[in-house]
Amino acid sequence: MGIGLFKQTYTIRRYAPQAIIDGYATAQFTDMPANLNVQPLSPDEMMALPEGARTVKRIKSFGPGRLSPSDEYAGTPGDRLHYCGHWYECTSSVMWGHTMLSHYRSEFVILKEQESPPQGVEGT
Repeated sequence: MGIGLFKQTYTIRRYAPQAIIDGYATAQFTDMPANLNVQPLSPDEMMALPEGARTVKRIKSFGPGRLSPSDEYAGTPGDRLHYCGHWYECTSSVMWGHTMLSHYRSEFVILKEQESPPQGVEGT
């Protein structure tokens, strides 16, 4: 996408399928750069969430590529976004193709436990 809407580079951490090693679930991951426009959810978007979910910090991003959301049934963690020193997990990623500026809109929720910082990729 050559229009320059997604100028900030962030780190996305993508996980491979989980494996059981010595009785523990583990997953390899890869850190990669992604050009995104990241914003907090608006007050209207927060009000649309169930009451208990409104107290957890959430953000949204707009970018040219689809991100992988978590899949509770398959036990697959979603892509992680490193933003302002914290990790957020992708909960949804949907194509918005109804305009000539088609892009993906993704939502994230902050993770309580923090992971290691990005490896070899600059992030915010």
